[in-house]
Amino acid sequence: MPSTTTVSPDTVSPDTVSSVAPSFAARWVSRLSWMNLGLMMAISWLLFAISENWWFSSAMTYAPRIPYLVPAIVLLLASGLWHRSSIIVNLISIAVVAVPIMGLALPVGQWMGSTPAAAAPSGGTVLKVVSCNVQDFRPDFEAVITEIGKFNPDVVAFQDARSQSKLLSKFFSKWHTVHEGEYFVASRYPVTLVKLGHFESFDRDAIMQCELELPTTRVSFFNVHQMTPRHGLRELDLSSPITQRGSTRLTHYLELRAEEAGAVRAFVEENRGTFPTILVGDFNMPCESSLYQRHWFGYQNAFNVAGTGYGYSFPCTRQYCWPAGLPWMRLDHILADDAWNIRSCKVGQSNGSDHRPITATIELR
Repeated sequence: MPSTTTVSPDTVSPDTVSSVAPSFAARWVSRLSWMNLGLMMAISWLLFAISENWWFSSAMTYAPRIPYLVPAIVLLLASGLWHRSSIIVNLISIAVVAVPIMGLALPVGQWMGSTPAAAAPSGGTVLKVVSCNVQDFRPDFEAVITEIGKFNPDVVAFQDARSQSKLLSKFFSKWHTVHEGEYFVASRYPVTLVKLGHFESFDRDAIMQCELELPTTRVSFFNVHQMTPRHGLRELDLSSPITQRGSTRLTHYLELRAEEAGAVRAFVEENRGTFPTILVGDFNMPCESSLYQRHWFGYQNAFNVAGTGYGYSFPCTRQYCWPAGLPWMRLDHILADDAWNIRSCKVGQSNGSDHRPITATIELR
């Protein structure tokens, strides 16, 4: 009969204990790393495939995304200590958050010379366009207009510019200007107001159409300000996933936003004519939003084509626990049809409004 050896707890060495502890930690680091990667993939699916088709993923669409990096970074450090095989899993999680979830833009096509914007200048008319929601010129419009001056633009469009500001007449004294309702357009070229687009969804003007008279052609220029998602999202609280409190009202609000977005796109197509077309403004939706994908396909997004980085433009003011001066969404866009090459695009750094200005250099093909 084989003999058995009983090990007394008093005889277990510290080395034995230390060899067991890392094994336990390694198992949990591995499990949590894979769980976090699966969660990030699920979040990506909700943001890109579902988005504003469901109230819960709609709330996620407009929430800060930088915090998604925290679990992956903590697990990356833990995997370096206890389970190095999980390092690659956590690096993938970080890449998923940093690129698609947070919306990193890289002009790869320009770098590789495979997009029209990467081609040599064609000698066509070049426009530098700037857009900004100026929040009725608060809190520091002078900071906004100073930065815009450094961009040296040809066309400037403001949204939420209902009141008057002395800086407008001072800065644009020698420009052609149109100011109607909340919309303001200033141009170095002659500009005329065509019409406002008023829609019943929220009983408001969501777009203004102007016409620019360039040396070689006319341009249909649209200044856009679609309804904010903020009012609907305020219906929710922390108990909403369980109690459904506020979700019904938010769902109805999302339907109205979709109705308005569809009406704005129809307005553009009905009125743009055969002229080269530019759309700028506060669209109040990021590019991954289902509303943006559904209603603004077919137009080049200047930052997607020629921008580098995240291009966050909103919000610049303090939001609950979120600090001021650290925007987390790109709601402001410059779009152009295929008549244009997009040379460059960037977002400003001033915090004189709740939105930062966005500028793009585009050229007629």
